[in-house]
Amino acid sequence: MARSQRLYVWGMGLLLIFVVIGELVWLPDPLRWGAHVYWIDLIDWLIYGLACVPLLWMIVATHRLISSQSLVMKLYLGMQSIICLLTAMFVIGIPKKLEYSATSFILSFILVLVDMVIIERRRRKVPLHSLLVGVVMAGLLAVMLWPTSYLATYPGLTLNMNRYVQAEGGSTHGDISGVLIFERPAFPIDWIYAKLFKDYDFEIQNLGMSLGEYNLEVRAMKEDANAAGSAIAFHKVGLGKGITSEGVRITAILQGTQAAEVLQPSDVLTAFNGHPLTMVSELSEQMKAIKPGESITLTLLRNQKSMQVKVTTRASTDDPSRASIGIMIANELHYDIPDGVSYHNYLLHEGGPSHGAMLALTLIDQLTPCGVTYGHHVAGTGTIEPDGSVGPVGGLVQKAYTVSRTNADVFFVPVENEADARKGAPQLRIVPVRTLDDILNWLRANPTSETPACSS
Repeated sequence: MARSQRLYVWGMGLLLIFVVIGELVWLPDPLRWGAHVYWIDLIDWLIYGLACVPLLWMIVATHRLISSQSLVMKLYLGMQSIICLLTAMFVIGIPKKLEYSATSFILSFILVLVDMVIIERRRRKVPLHSLLVGVVMAGLLAVMLWPTSYLATYPGLTLNMNRYVQAEGGSTHGDISGVLIFERPAFPIDWIYAKLFKDYDFEIQNLGMSLGEYNLEVRAMKEDANAAGSAIAFHKVGLGKGITSEGVRITAILQGTQAAEVLQPSDVLTAFNGHPLTMVSELSEQMKAIKPGESITLTLLRNQKSMQVKVTTRASTDDPSRASIGIMIANELHYDIPDGVSYHNYLLHEGGPSHGAMLALTLIDQLTPCGVTYGHHVAGTGTIEPDGSVGPVGGLVQKAYTVSRTNADVFFVPVENEADARKGAPQLRIVPVRTLDDILNWLRANPTSETPACSS
């Protein structure tokens, strides 16, 4: 096999290694470097390291371009070099845009394989070695990366919450961990991994939307959880108003209703028949006095401009005796965050709201002179609601198992998730909670013997 072919094959082998590392990236999670550097802090560099594969292919193609005497081959190898370079740039520059990296990787792979065939054809009529390499590589990549109709959920990673979020002027006191799990379309090799490792779950995939739309939604959830946890934390330490509702936002409108003619999604309702509205519950209460077919006057904000519209109600599909506007609504929340808060962007933390409770606890710990963990290495999960309640999340079997592999000595979970958490890690100290105050009160009532001395 020619030297150029060998280098191409080495690049393919390196690609396979990176794929396996990516799919089993959770295994080294318990590793720590000092008190604050977790395994997840190093994974970004592994992802960027994937750019070595197309860069190696580009170097080989460029070297062949320089030495080639054929204009056609120069053009081909020039195109191949550019595609490989773009692939590396996509991996490094926009690593979360997987559709760009994946498409360019496939194109680079095809171009490299064709060049291998061209090289071998100079020595033998049938390029058996190159064709065999192509078939084997295509088969292995299909087993490792071909998406099925199932959704795979498996153990994930812990993250240092003091690295993820930092309040301006705050100080790190306690050791607090969040936990992420992996949930993605299952590949054929996942059934092999499930035989080798604990807690792989498979279910028929039914997102109800495209994968791109789903990613956008979970990213928005993460941003909401960041804002909600921050606002609640500042309010708990006596700063800011926390989370307040300033009206009722329309999230969707039933087609074929009179409301669809005058209302728009994202309108914020601020008054009902002249009565001010700040929350969904107030609108629901006002609607009890309205009969189906009766007209109502709504005051709303649209593009920051106040306006009034008349809407004719209809009979509710659930209860014909009850009036309905034909809209889906949510509280228009305002997050009061009086001081600066910075959030670290992990490449593998795509989104979701399940870190909200631990984010709030971390900021309270940073903003409290002596901290609030009382010597515990705390781990936990759960959404954070405007009233400070801790809401249920998914994947508790995998999350509990992930935490059980670390040195955390207490794992706070929403009450609704307690059974799944104990199933995932029977030996772990699991504390079910309903509110953020439950977490704070438990830590205060159960200090460790290693609680650090602190003078406020």
